[in-house]
Amino acid sequence: MGFCNNEFILISVSYSYYEVFTNTQRAFSGLGFTYGSDEDAAFITTWLEVFGFDGIKLLTFKIEELDNNFNASIDPSKINDEFDCKNKSFLVIGPGLIDYLISKIDKRDNFKLTLKNCSDPIFLIPLLYKYAKKNINSQFLLDQKVYAQITNKNISVNSDIISTNYQRNFDLLLTKNILNEQKLDINISSSNINNLLSKGINPDKKSWEQISKIAFRTFLPESEESRAKGAGGGDAND
Repeated sequence: MGFCNNEFILISVSYSYYEVFTNTQRAFSGLGFTYGSDEDAAFITTWLEVFGFDGIKLLTFKIEELDNNFNASIDPSKINDEFDCKNKSFLVIGPGLIDYLISKIDKRDNFKLTLKNCSDPIFLIPLLYKYAKKNINSQFLLDQKVYAQITNKNISVNSDIISTNYQRNFDLLLTKNILNEQKLDINISSSNINNLLSKGINPDKKSWEQISKIAFRTFLPESEESRAKGAGGGDAND
């Protein structure tokens, strides 16, 4: 906070990608996510924050639902032409689901799946972009209308799906074919991604404070042993 001409001026705090990722990973660990799953969820949230989709604020809307309720199990036998998400967050089941679907697209050029009872499809976009770089493109389709398209050249998103209270079913298309360029509400060119990553990140202050409190759950309570190690009483083999 600065002070000028008898008025207080609020100065926003900027963080690096690493700082946001690390704090968010600790928060997911504090929420009960398993090792590895906390990294996947932190990647999703940080990616959305970097590219202007308010990933940190979206996470705070899910805290009560996620807190110590982690269950990422998916039954592949129940994934055919449709999949019932049962309102589980894609922060939990998204990584496993997309990995499974990618294994299906490896054997064909196109794969379409109807996703039912999904509350937060926005959390799938970072996962899908990872595979777009491997030339597996994707679309979210609602009543045959494109609501998001992710390719290795461009990310286009309809602002309606930037929500964690999404009630409608939609189709997810994965394809190795070239897609016609879509211009939706938000458009990010892949050529601008490195530039965005190099800039500081300014998450919503209240949301950042909220996840930071959860991240503190992962810190060990102070003890004689922890104080000794912190003061150099241990070594790298402890």
